[in-house]
Amino acid sequence: MRRLSVFAALLVLLSLVVLQRQAATSGLDKPATRIVVPSLAADVSAQAQTRGYRMGWFLQPPEPTVASILKTMPEAAKHSDAVLIQREVPWARILAGTPMETILVEDYDGLMAYLRGTGFHVSFLVDPLDGLDRTRESNETRAAGRTLNDPALRALHEQWVELLVARYQPDFFGCASEINSLAARGDPVLFANIRDMCNRLAPLVRSLSPVTKFFVSFQVDEAWGRVTILPSAVDHFALSRTFDIDVLGLSSYPSFFFNNPSEIPADYFTKLKEASGKPVLIAEGGWSSAPPGKTESPATLAVQAEFYERFFSVLDAADPVLVIMLLFADLNLNAWLAVAPPASEPERALPFALMGLVTSDLKPKPALAVWDARFKLPFAGQ
Repeated sequence: MRRLSVFAALLVLLSLVVLQRQAATSGLDKPATRIVVPSLAADVSAQAQTRGYRMGWFLQPPEPTVASILKTMPEAAKHSDAVLIQREVPWARILAGTPMETILVEDYDGLMAYLRGTGFHVSFLVDPLDGLDRTRESNETRAAGRTLNDPALRALHEQWVELLVARYQPDFFGCASEINSLAARGDPVLFANIRDMCNRLAPLVRSLSPVTKFFVSFQVDEAWGRVTILPSAVDHFALSRTFDIDVLGLSSYPSFFFNNPSEIPADYFTKLKEASGKPVLIAEGGWSSAPPGKTESPATLAVQAEFYERFFSVLDAADPVLVIMLLFADLNLNAWLAVAPPASEPERALPFALMGLVTSDLKPKPALAVWDARFKLPFAGQ
């Protein structure tokens, strides 16, 4: 995720803390039994008879309301079996003296019960960096005037991770997102401290939750040098071997770097897998149905569907263990802009707002049929 809007992968624009608290006490009902939308692309990767990975999206509703969450998540459950919760450490509350256990009870217990009751397998990524600029620390860290270069703050960060993992036993746990971008263009001291923190946390996570796979994510497009306006001497592929991880996460937004999905190299994901020597998961990504400089139209919607056809073909070569894309539903940015604080810079999310496979009012786009053709295959992973 970048300061530049064309390289800004959307985190969560507005904290869902209040929404989670309300959802925890809303008497949430389980959705109807999962159904599969008839596929218009049954020939996608004809050789695939099963899928070895769960599939899903970020926990991100079209609008910042409880009603939007409750409407969206049951619909998403018809097309997915996994969700990723990617958040910063809640520094404002922790530094104000709120016990971490209290925050988990108030902000996560009800949400986790709802998601798992709906049938989702849940993974976490606790992000130490700004979701819109990977060269700087998280919003709440900066707002507090603190830094993870301070050993005392790193100790609190690690404590939060340990409590989160022990309490919820997630399928996968991420310690940093697009961390290679910080190494390439950010403070080298901060990168070293975060890398070392992740490597300290890895054995602790495995001990606290043996079912959890530990990962960091790398920005694939930058590793390949596609971001020519941000040159770096860092060897991103060698860098992937410096982390104590079970899985390497991959983040990629090809619609910013390729005119046509067919241009995506066949080894776009396998090169980092081979370099790291680890299995891979897709930690985020997508293709906008209105790429920069274009207006959404039947033609651009068709190209988004073509991307998913190409995506699954490239994906098969990498044999991932999890696939998480950015958005199930498009964002209603007007609704977010009405409530998001200026510091969140929600306008930078504009290039990503139409990466959903359904519209903000949950009407399917053509790409959903391609996704469903893969999702309906029997899950054969662990």
